[in-house]
Amino acid sequence: MPSLSTANVCVRFAPSPTGFMHLGSLRTALYNYLFARKHNGTFLLRIEDTDQSRCVPSAVDSIVDTLKWSGLNYDVGPIYQSSRFKLYNDKVFELIEKKAAYRCFCSQHRLDLLRKEAAKNREKPRYDRRCYELSKSEIEEKLSKKVPFTVRFKLEDEDITFNDMVFGRH
Repeated sequence: MPSLSTANVCVRFAPSPTGFMHLGSLRTALYNYLFARKHNGTFLLRIEDTDQSRCVPSAVDSIVDTLKWSGLNYDVGPIYQSSRFKLYNDKVFELIEKKAAYRCFCSQHRLDLLRKEAAKNREKPRYDRRCYELSKSEIEEKLSKKVPFTVRFKLEDEDITFNDMVFGRH
């Protein structure tokens, strides 16, 4: 089994600024901080503020103050996820251009029906790839009508296995 390399360790603590930091979050920050320090690594603070409707304006200050009060001094940050939308968008569209990802125009309602059907049949929920091979004209038509979409990775229809160092082969 290959050994884990501790060269260039960088860990992050990524709270959502939805209120006061709770004890479970502080514990996570502590574990990451101690791991970074043990391996002469970097402890990064990333603020998960992409769901603006749930963000509490004073929460980031509270998070920073709590980390300082606890002696958990971050090396990098805070980095706000909301300020990185352009970077992520550029990468997503690069994946679409390379045919490594595709747009899925399925409604939440349709996806919920697929999940319920799978549960009824005691199967794992699975996307049926309805939008996997839409033609260019179909995609352009949906885009022109401003149909909302998500982006899915284009995966082959095969089982993916990996070795988890704790739980073994999956």
